[in-house]
Amino acid sequence: MINQMEQAIDGYEKMTADRREAMRGILQRYVEGDMGIDEAYCELLDAGLIPMPSRCAMKPKIASEGDEARLKDLIRAKILR
Repeated sequence: MINQMEQAIDGYEKMTADRREAMRGILQRYVEGDMGIDEAYCELLDAGLIPMPSRCAMKPKIASEGDEARLKDLIRAKILR
């Protein structure tokens, strides 16, 4: 989940303006604590901003606090600057 979100963030600059705006809105609410990582991930999937993982790649992985902190730092650096 975090890897897919990081890949989407890395491709942020290449997105169209409307896709960047949608992603920024979702990730800003996540960083501000208005939603958890699971909800942010689902909204990104629903909006088509990250690809639906293949069934065999869907394995539950509990994100550690360090992983989430690193993800939020990446969002702040690349998207919410």
